Amino acid sequence: MRMQNSLRIAQGAAVCLLALAAGTSAAFALSNDAQAIVDRVKATTPELHPVCSDRGKLTQVVTAATIALAEAKKINGDHTVARAAGQEAGRYLYFHCPS
Repeated sequence: MRMQNSLRIAQGAAVCLLALAAGTSAAFALSNDAQAIVDRVKATTPELHPVCSDRGKLTQVVTAATIALAEAKKINGDHTVARAAGQEAGRYLYFHCPS
């Protein structure tokens, strides 16, 4: 009986830790490529709120920044890697959009 209770407590603790880790994953730092894209978007977009609050506009701006940085060899030029960095940067900008 005690062994079953201990196992349930351990399983419950593991579930809580996984939930906590999933909930705080957005707080982790961006990859270097994604940070470069965010910096480029902020530098080239003076009025960020109208852009980052509209997913369509945000996608266009992040895509343009990703392509420019990849062509300038400032970020990894591999399509899959650059696309992942662009998606990461886009999510960051969308969820951290200034008011």
